[in-house]
Amino acid sequence: MTKQLTRLLSLGAIGVALALANQATVAEAQNVDRKIAKQISIMEKIIDEAMVESKYALVGSSHPTHGIYLDGYGPVFSIEVGLVDSEWWWDNHSIFNGDVSVMTDENEDGDKVITIRRGKGKKSDDESHKELDDNAKYRKVKEELVEVIRDYGDTIARAKPNEYFTIFASPRSTSWGDNDFHRLVVRAKMQDITDYNSGKLNAGQFQDRVEIMEY
Repeated sequence: MTKQLTRLLSLGAIGVALALANQATVAEAQNVDRKIAKQISIMEKIIDEAMVESKYALVGSSHPTHGIYLDGYGPVFSIEVGLVDSEWWWDNHSIFNGDVSVMTDENEDGDKVITIRRGKGKKSDDESHKELDDNAKYRKVKEELVEVIRDYGDTIARAKPNEYFTIFASPRSTSWGDNDFHRLVVRAKMQDITDYNSGKLNAGQFQDRVEIMEY
């Protein structure tokens, strides 16, 4: 079987999984045991939190992730994610950021005058991220998705070692930056996730085994 055919079959399986996820919740899916359903639900929340807290990703709600378990393939999660606009970095624009001084005085008429002065604000440790273009932000989002799979994928403890943990992402707009693709698939074998978390693989070795497909 050629590498291209294998890739097409993988994308086909993911497409089926996504269609199923859009038509039914995990609780409604047939033949899914309760433990798997619970683990899928927990993992949805983990991915949600990672993307909501991301400095580079933009999601449309507090629960943007939807997952399903396909016996023989593994857990599949879909998420619609955009890229944060640099103009909306709250840690550099918030009125609550920086030093604030309050001064009271009286004017010529004897009225009390209160003056509030705010400093320039604290410089973010990650201020350099403001200079990133959309392509660089997209690469950061990819890295974050890989890290979520790597660090928390074994939450789906009922999945089989030879199955895959897959995240299927689509952009909130037409694409991510200047990239001419509109779908991102990140997947890793459950065995590799287990091996990383047990210390048998380091981060670099795990990264080498992750499959990333963009189309």
